[in-house]
Amino acid sequence: MVGLGRAQFQAKFAAILAFEARGPLHVGGRREGNVLYALRLPDGRLLVPGSTWKGAFRSIAEKLAPSIPATGPEKLALELAAAGERGRDAYLEKLRGDFEAALKGAATRFDPADVKRVVGELGLDREAGIDAREALEQYLEYYCPVGKLFGNRVRAGSLKFADSVVEAPTFRKPGVGIDRKTGTVKEGVLYFVEAGDPGAPVKLLMVGEVDERGSAASRLLASTLLYVKELGVAVGGKKSTGMGLLELRDARIHVVEYAADKGGAMLAQLLKTKPMGVEEFAAWLEAR
Repeated sequence: MVGLGRAQFQAKFAAILAFEARGPLHVGGRREGNVLYALRLPDGRLLVPGSTWKGAFRSIAEKLAPSIPATGPEKLALELAAAGERGRDAYLEKLRGDFEAALKGAATRFDPADVKRVVGELGLDREAGIDAREALEQYLEYYCPVGKLFGNRVRAGSLKFADSVVEAPTFRKPGVGIDRKTGTVKEGVLYFVEAGDPGAPVKLLMVGEVDERGSAASRLLASTLLYVKELGVAVGGKKSTGMGLLELRDARIHVVEYAADKGGAMLAQLLKTKPMGVEEFAAWLEAR
């Protein structure tokens, strides 16, 4: 998996997002009998792991990605994602000839110098022979805006999500099993879900780096945050039954541009910089 050095990023940010649970909140822990318990700390407080936040935000980003303006390999990467599993092979085959030519140094829709650089970073051994289809797939994954933000098999994502501790009373919400074939209630299948009360405050700390303002990845991050501001984000289990919807109440996003912080003094006190709201930060991300 490829990581990016600081020199390849323009800025670092820390977002403190304050949510309110609009319905019961359940992040699954252990199951005993017919009771689904919530994930808790030893002191009894509820926990929303960073991995749960990452999955929720990634799901939103994947839905928005096809509508993000992009050019070059980022555009091709988004088209590959939009093709889905059924169309993936056909799309890769359509690009394969041009990519093989670029591997040999010819200028096509791919820049041969960039292909050589990325193939080298990914550790694909040219001397041992490269499977062109596999190399093409990894090359596009390298440029995928969703992968740049959240990570994939060839690169680490630029966003990190902290665990959230939630202090809220809990209750057990009853439910019944459903027969998926008939859509009717299964007899004798009663269970209970332990959940935090609606109205519970939930705070998230998200830290990330911006590779380039105005890039497809930056625009995707901006769109994802604007989506969350307008529609909220659903986390945890039983979302299909209306559980886990969180509404954004407040956002404070602190940004430090590396070029303006030569000595690192601002970066060392990132949370003391003047905060932006979601709309201001989104506009900053989208500006070149």
